[in-house]
Amino acid sequence: MSWVKKRILLGRPDRQTIAKYAKGSDRYLGVLLIVSAALLGLAITQPMITTMGFSGLDGTYSLLTAIPELFKDGRGGLAVLIAVLTIILPIILLSTAFDLWYKHELSDSKFLSKSRLLKQLGRIWLLLIGLILIAIYFATQAGADTTLHLAVYYLVISLALQKLIAARLIPLINAVELVEIEGDID
Repeated sequence: MSWVKKRILLGRPDRQTIAKYAKGSDRYLGVLLIVSAALLGLAITQPMITTMGFSGLDGTYSLLTAIPELFKDGRGGLAVLIAVLTIILPIILLSTAFDLWYKHELSDSKFLSKSRLLKQLGRIWLLLIGLILIAIYFATQAGADTTLHLAVYYLVISLALQKLIAARLIPLINAVELVEIEGDID
C-alpha cells in the first residue's frame, strides 16, 4: 500500500485511532469524509438557486449569499434556520467524525465525548435531510421563475454521505466501548 493511500485510509501511524481497527469497506470512511466535506464546500459556495420572488429573493444565490439577503429582507429567522441546518450542523458532524476517525486515540477522554456528540447528531440527521428535501420540493413548485443548480445536489449528496458515515462509525464506536467495558470487567 502506498504511503499516501495508507495515510488517507488510516491516518497517522503513531496514533491508535478507530481508523486502524476498521475492516472491509469501513476502511474507506475517511475517503467518504473528505468527499463529503468537499461537496459541502461546493454546496455552500456555488450558486444554488436562481429565482424571481421565491422567499423574497430575486437573482442567483448560493447559501452564503442568500443568508445575508434574507437578513436584509427581515427574514432573520429563516436565515438562521438555513444557516444552522445546511452549514453549521453538517460542519459539526463532519468535524466530529473527522476527529474520531483520524485524530483522537481510542483511550483519549475526548474520544468518548466526541462519540456521544456523533451519536446525537446521527439521530437528527434523517430529520435534517427530510427538511432539506421538503425545501427543495417547495422551491421547485414555486413556478417557472425558479431554477435549482448543481449545488443543491452537492448538498443532498454530502448530507447523505454524512448519514452513511455516522451510521457506519457508530457501530465501530460501540464495539470499541464494548471492548473497553469487557476489559474493565476482567
